[in-house]
Amino acid sequence: MSGRALLVSLRCNPAHIQLLIAYARAIQTLGMEAVFLLDPAYSRFSELGNAAPVLEPGKARLDSGWDCAIFFNPSLKNLETAKSLKKHGTRILYILHEPWQMSAKYIKAEGLRAAGRAILAHRSTVPVLRVAHHIILPSQYGLRVYQSTDARYNRSASCIPLLYDDDLRDDISTLIQKKRYFSYIGNPCRSHGFDQFLNVVRLSLQRNLDIQFLIASGGHALPKGCLSDPIFTQNSHRIDIQSGRRLSNDEINGYYSQSICVWNVYRRSTQSGVLPKAFMFGAPVLCSEVGSFPEFVTSGRNGQIVPGAEPECIITAFQQFQKEIASFATQCRRDFIDTFYYRAHLRTLYDLLPHAAHTHAGNCT
Repeated sequence: MSGRALLVSLRCNPAHIQLLIAYARAIQTLGMEAVFLLDPAYSRFSELGNAAPVLEPGKARLDSGWDCAIFFNPSLKNLETAKSLKKHGTRILYILHEPWQMSAKYIKAEGLRAAGRAILAHRSTVPVLRVAHHIILPSQYGLRVYQSTDARYNRSASCIPLLYDDDLRDDISTLIQKKRYFSYIGNPCRSHGFDQFLNVVRLSLQRNLDIQFLIASGGHALPKGCLSDPIFTQNSHRIDIQSGRRLSNDEINGYYSQSICVWNVYRRSTQSGVLPKAFMFGAPVLCSEVGSFPEFVTSGRNGQIVPGAEPECIITAFQQFQKEIASFATQCRRDFIDTFYYRAHLRTLYDLLPHAAHTHAGNCT
């Protein structure tokens, strides 16, 4: 081993599990030992323990030779942990998913309650930004926002997209044969345009179009009464709903693999974790112009940007995906490997690690 890296998430966020695993794989590929320091609430996710050893806060020694620590999400416990590690010579990297934007943007997209949460998360993050040696933003858009708002706390920042291991086990031809859904995967909330997705479903059902829909919200409950319209109840066989229970990664992967396309027409986003997973399983995305979507999506190549979320335009785009799914799926797979697969960013990550760990440059390809 050329060094030891601590991967830190002190507030459980199931959406970050695959990111944590990808960074563990990258660290291990570079010749370092990867160890998780996790909120005990992660204990129900066995895949983390399969990827690297897991330590619990309060039981881990922070003075025992950690060369690098990577923090993954906001937590009130981050500052004390980062200071303790830095005191003992550990290099601190912080992955900042949500650089601060004006409160009005949060209120417009998500409402006052979400804006309040964003303010609290930012307040807990600022002291850690000051302590960290380097900040990682998962998109060039996020980096630009950071440079215009939060760079006053720490000017050392760069971009590494959201990283994933490659979970696809099928060849591309087998994958294409599985595809059948227009899918909404994730939290059914206003900021992700769930109400607009239902407008598309409604129009498709009214016209009796050949489209099968999937709503996979997992542990996120659907908004009360959102499917009470008779057009939905009378066509329930055309809407596959997976909601109200946590979905395993294998289940989620199965839904992506069955998707002809995936919804990303969000009202607000810095970078979406749905997008790389869709690309991983050869599913083009329908997306808005907000955030980093134009950075990763090219209309007619790996998806379609649909300003205004007009149902007519969205249905037309879906029908194009249906007709040309083989070429779209193949391109999405290429873009996943080139952009979001952790092995594509080994050199960038290597350059951010402490010099003591730089003995395995040959593993950066």
